[in-house]
Amino acid sequence: MERITITLPPELLSALDEWAQRLNRRRSQVVREAIAEWLERQRRREFEALLAEGYQEMAEHAAKMAEEGLGAQMVAAEGV
Repeated sequence: MERITITLPPELLSALDEWAQRLNRRRSQVVREAIAEWLERQRRREFEALLAEGYQEMAEHAAKMAEEGLGAQMVAAEGV
């Protein structure tokens, strides 16, 4: 593992130390877990945004196809 240095406001450090003690873990372990969870949430948000974009594109494509199909039906009905 690599060692890094971070700067935290005193109240955040105090809360971190309190939770580390409650969980019977080292401060660095709590920080690693918090960072890992934060990164996972970011990945999930990015994935969900890509899904939403894909669904939007599919909906637009389906609407266009439905519109074209309706137009073709109207032309066919006029020819009858």
